[in-house]
Parts: sequence; C-alpha cells; structure tokens
Amino acid sequence: MTATDTHTETHAADGVMDAPAEGDGLYRLVASNDHKMVGRLWIGASLLMLLLLGVLGVITDVERVDLGDTEVFGSVTKYFQGWVLFRTGIIFMVVMPLFIGIATAIVPLQVGSASIAFPRLAAASFWGWLFAAGVHIASFLADGGLGPAVGTRTEGTLLTIVSLGFMIVALLASSVCIATTIVALRPAGMNLQRVPTFSWSMLVATSVWLFSLPVLIANLIYSYADLQGRPPIAFGNPDELWARVEWAWSQPQIYAYAIPVLGILGDIVPVAAKQRQANRPVLLSFIGLFGLLSFGAWAQTFLSRGSDPAFQTAVDVADRGNYIYDEFLYIAFGIAAFIPVFLAFGGVMDTIRRGSAPKPGAALIGALSGALLLLGAVIVGEIRVIPLWDALHIDNVLLSSSTAQLGMIVAASVAASAGALVHWGPKIFGGYVKEPIAMLAAMALLGAGLMLGISNLVAAFEGQPNISAAPLDSSLVETMNVMAAIGSALLVLGALALVGAVIPAAASSEQLPDDPWDGHTLEWACPSPPPVGNFVEPLETITSSEPLLDEFEEVS
Repeated sequence: MTATDTHTETHAADGVMDAPAEGDGLYRLVASNDHKMVGRLWIGASLLMLLLLGVLGVITDVERVDLGDTEVFGSVTKYFQGWVLFRTGIIFMVVMPLFIGIATAIVPLQVGSASIAFPRLAAASFWGWLFAAGVHIASFLADGGLGPAVGTRTEGTLLTIVSLGFMIVALLASSVCIATTIVALRPAGMNLQRVPTFSWSMLVATSVWLFSLPVLIANLIYSYADLQGRPPIAFGNPDELWARVEWAWSQPQIYAYAIPVLGILGDIVPVAAKQRQANRPVLLSFIGLFGLLSFGAWAQTFLSRGSDPAFQTAVDVADRGNYIYDEFLYIAFGIAAFIPVFLAFGGVMDTIRRGSAPKPGAALIGALSGALLLLGAVIVGEIRVIPLWDALHIDNVLLSSSTAQLGMIVAASVAASAGALVHWGPKIFGGYVKEPIAMLAAMALLGAGLMLGISNLVAAFEGQPNISAAPLDSSLVETMNVMAAIGSALLVLGALALVGAVIPAAASSEQLPDDPWDGHTLEWACPSPPPVGNFVEPLETITSSEPLLDEFEEVS
C-alpha cells in the first residue's frame, strides 16, 4: 500500500472467522459462513426469483392489455393477488437480496476485512429469508394476499402478512451485518470518506432500510392482530390491507431500494475511464442526501392525511389546490430527490470526459444503464408532485405512475447489478462473467425500464387505473399496456441472459489475476478468488480512497 505505519489484523465482529464447512457439497453449502459463499447464495436465489416474478409481471401486464377482461387470472381477485405478489416479491425477493448478495461478498474486501461482521447471522439471515420467501409465494397460492376480502381466505392472508414480515426481518439482519462491517471493521487509516463508493452507498442504503422498514413491520403486526379479531375493526380489514402498506412501494420510499445503483456507478466508471474520481467527497454527499430524501416511513396515507395525495379520493376536484400546502413535505421530497441523482450522475460522467475513452464493456454499460433509469424514475417522481397536473385525473395519474416508477427502479437495480457482477465477478465467483451475454442483459434491462416507465406514465395520463379491471375505452391506453407487456418480457430476457452470463463464472475453477481491471480499491489487492481470510498479507495503513491507484502512480 501507500503508507507504512501499522499493520492491522481484522476479525469478524463475533469472533468467528469465515471458514469452509467440512463435509459433502450440500453440507458445505448450507453450513458455510464464508461471506463469499453467502453472497453467492443471495445472488443466485434472487436471480431465480427474478425469473419467476418476471414471468408473473408479463402475465399481469398481458391482463391489462384487454381492459376490463380477466381471461388470464379468471377474476379480479386473482388478478389483484398476482399484482400484489409481483410488488412484494420484486422488492423483497429480488432487488434488496441482489444488492445484499453483492455487498455481502464485496464489502468486506473493499474495506479490508477478513470477514463480514457476524458471519453466522449473515448466513442464517439468508436461509431465513429463503424460507420466508417460499412461504410468501405459497400464501398467495392458498388464496391469501393483501386484499380484497371477496375471494380470499383469512388464513392465507395471515400467512402472507407473517411471511412478508419475516422476509423483511431477515433482510434487515443481513443489513446489520453489512453496515457493521463498514463501520467497525475498516483497517487503520480508512475513515468513512475513504470507504469505496459502493460500500458507502450500502451503508447509506442499509441505514435507510433499518430506520424505515421496521415501520412496515409494525404496520403488518397491527394488521395481523386486528385481522385475528372477529370482525376486524380497522387495520385488519382485508379490503384495505394494501392501502396500509402501499407507502413502502411508492415515492419516496421506492428510491431507498435503488441507492446502491449510484455506488456501483461510482466504483465502475473511474476504473473504466482510468481516471481518479474528482470531488469524491461531494459524490459521497450526494449519495447520502439521496438516501435521506428516500426515507418514506412518514408518508403513510392511512395513518395521517399528510402524504401522497393520490389516495385522497374523497377530496373534491375543486379543493385539490389545498393539497399543495397540506402536502408540502411530500412535494418537497419529490422535487429534491432529482437533485442529488442528477448531480451524482453528472460528476461521474465528468470523470469519463476527463479520462481515457473507456471500452464500452458490459460492466460500464450496466452501471450507466442503471443510473439512467434511476434518473428517469426520479423524473417521473417530479411529474407525480407537480401541482399543474391537478386537473388531469390526479388520482389515476399518481396511482398509475407509481407503476412506472416501480418498473424503472427494478430495471435500474438489476441493470446496475449486472454491471457489478461483471466488474466483481473474479472476486465473487472466481471466474469471468461472460461479457457478450452480460451486455445483452444490460441492454435488455435498459429497454425494459424505458418501456415500462414511458408506457405506464403515458397510460396514467390517459386515465389508466393502477389496478385495472374496469373497462376503459382508450386505444392509446391499450397500446401502452402492450408496450408495458413487452417491457416485462424484456425484463425476463435480461434476467435469463444475466443468469446465462453468471453460470460459467460460478463454475470456473481457474486462478485469475488479482487485479484484472487495474482497479483502484482494496478488493483488487486480494487473490481471485479470495481465500479464507481474504488478504494473504496484513494491510498497511490506508492513506487515501484509491490505495491501489496511488501505488501504481508511485511505481510509474
């Protein structure tokens, strides 16, 4: 490294080092607390869930094409169950687990730790999440879900609530491990300003998750308790269950799940451009500000009047102007969220401008695609809160535009993750992710995000309800719904391509160069794949945010 004060030795927070479990292959898979293995498990399971839920998304979008007809699901209740399962699953079975998997494998390497904090808890959280995810899917097959009361079974609904709560608990437990690793297991000299951008973004993201998602768990607890009563008084009314928790899939909370997109962009672009990131503390500040603006636990329409005005359906159109004052905080958050994303993206693009012309590889394309789609999602958020749309069916616009945001956020997260898997493939899998197939995945995901975002937003302004079962005489809306179905199909195509690109890397057994990309940060100082303990030699005191780049410049 670049400085030579003190050699430090890093241990797991609970005193347990990563160690390969002895026994046959299945036992080693289940019993291992090696953070690289646990990260691979998260990644593999989330990609399989993406394939499953992507198909469900295609089916629900196909159902919307012929407005008012439910030929695929057979009833409005079944359609709503599929609609809700896609939303609960795509965030808590795909987006968050995928980022957690990448972070579990990479964050300890980036901050110079021999292991993730609380490795046993990290491993247990994955298996707990996997079990809860399976139960969650089964609960919908048992006529559960989050409403409506007609056509659903109370026992199935209770199972949906419990399984969703346990999924979130498992994800938060893993978030604790990641955040603790970043805060407590850094080597000497690495203050928080010197933490790599992806690790910093995960610290911001896990902090927002740990403060906001327990509120969702509380929503689920009182809904479960009331639903147990006969009859439910208020919170457990099946017809309104989704309205009580919908804030977790809406603006601004929806942004919280995509915070790591900016971190991935900030780590991949400087390496691709062979250029040090200028004004790096400012970039970290923008990521932190975006995290602050994505905290959405306060925006609960059911518990207070103040939040997304889309749900104030009882307010007369003549009184709509009053919400500008009543919803000031909601509007301010919606407008301000654009600023840090735009400035962070602009700062990273300036790095490309100042550096050497980068090769348009899959890692760079994936990171840029994710950032562009995230920027598109916050632009949709700007539209959602502009008061001038007051006279244009504001209820439908705000409700249905949330579907546009969700599609763009999901595609952004998966596209950026595809770039991350290519970039850190030698460390995560021990092999190179197939570049051409990964490029296809990144381009398909970019197309999916654009089509889902644009089509759902246009349909919203044409009066498309968020949950469509009522006939709507609009050829443009039906055309937009066809585009949305194609976008969902592209999402599945991107997922298939990503799985196909990752499998050869995971099956590779060759020893790769420690630093095949001329990386800047500590993960490239350990072997590929990393051994138990990660680093062969103790790390020296860290004196900058790009220690390997410093070393290269000193030599040259």
